[in-house]
Formats: sequence, C-alpha cells, structure tokens
Amino acid sequence: MAKISERILDAFFGHPRGLPGRIGGAIMARGNADQERGAVERAAPSAGARLLVVGHGPGVGLALAADRVGPTGRVVGVDPSATMRQLATARCSDAIAAGVVEIHDGTADRTGCADTSMDAMVSVNNVMLWDRQAGLAEAFRVLRPGGRLVITVHRHVLDTSPEQLANDVTAVGFADVSLQVRPRRMNSPAIELVARRPAD
Repeated sequence: MAKISERILDAFFGHPRGLPGRIGGAIMARGNADQERGAVERAAPSAGARLLVVGHGPGVGLALAADRVGPTGRVVGVDPSATMRQLATARCSDAIAAGVVEIHDGTADRTGCADTSMDAMVSVNNVMLWDRQAGLAEAFRVLRPGGRLVITVHRHVLDTSPEQLANDVTAVGFADVSLQVRPRRMNSPAIELVARRPAD
C-alpha cells in the first residue's frame, strides 16, 4: 500500500506527468509561491542579468525572475517533466515571445548552459531529486565568478540534513554559504541555502 501511495504522489509531485502532474502543478503554483518569491529575491537578479531556474515546475519562479531581469536579461528554465514544461510555457508565454525566458528539457546536472554563463541559479523544492554531487558541480560550472546559488526546500522532503547540504555545497567550491530555517504556517519549515561562486 505504501508503494502504491508513493507512485501516486510521484505522478503528482516527484516526476509530474499527465493529469496528476497538472493537478500537482496547480498545487505547487499556489503552495510554493512564497518560496519562489523569496528564492528570486535572494538570487537578487538585476536588469539584464542571466538566471537559471532548475526544476522550474509550473513556472512561477520563471515569471518572477523575468520581471526582475527585464527585457535585456535572460531566464533559462530546465525541467525533466514535459507536463511542467507545458505549464511553464503557458504561464510565461509573453516573456518567451519577448525572448526573455527560454525553457528546456534538463536536470540539475544537465542544464545545457555554457561555462560561467549565469549570474544566479535557483532551485525550489527539487534538490532532493538531484544527483546532488553532479548537480552542485554543474551549478559551479555554469555560474560566473561571484554568481549566486539559491536552494530552498521543504524540510520534510529534504533527504539529508541541512548541515550536510551546506557541506556538500562547500565541497564543490562554493563560498559564503549561509543556511537558515524559515518557519511556515501550513507546512514544514523551509530550508534556505545561499552560496556564492568565488571570484577569480
């Protein structure tokens, strides 16, 4: 019975697909909006910046980032779920038409971005699905010197301790790693990590 429940939840949230994935996407868009907003704020993209959103889901963070970087910036979203890419494409259609947002099939360790091409990278509630070491190494590769990494995740779904996550981020070369726990009214606390790729 537990495995059946896990498979059902996976279709809604873990690896969203079909109608369950669309329902899950609507729940995510509503339930994660504050986390998405906070993550984009901590990434602090300015007008003209380039920002990567990993596991963008229904595209709330993509839309918020597009508003921040303006017409001269670029927001790249990667997600392995075709359902989530469809939802995000619909949500960000104007920004896509304007050339500000682009959406691709991808994962944390396979972003398709060039070396040192991004000013910031954001992940909301998906780091537990990564090959973490490979994903963090990819983040370090694509961020420019001084670029910022922002990871936020519900504590109850994080598959390691917050301290170990911070250690993993440090181990691939990031500096100025900060970690905080943000209480939430309707869910478990959010773990928030911010780090910086050292300047050359």
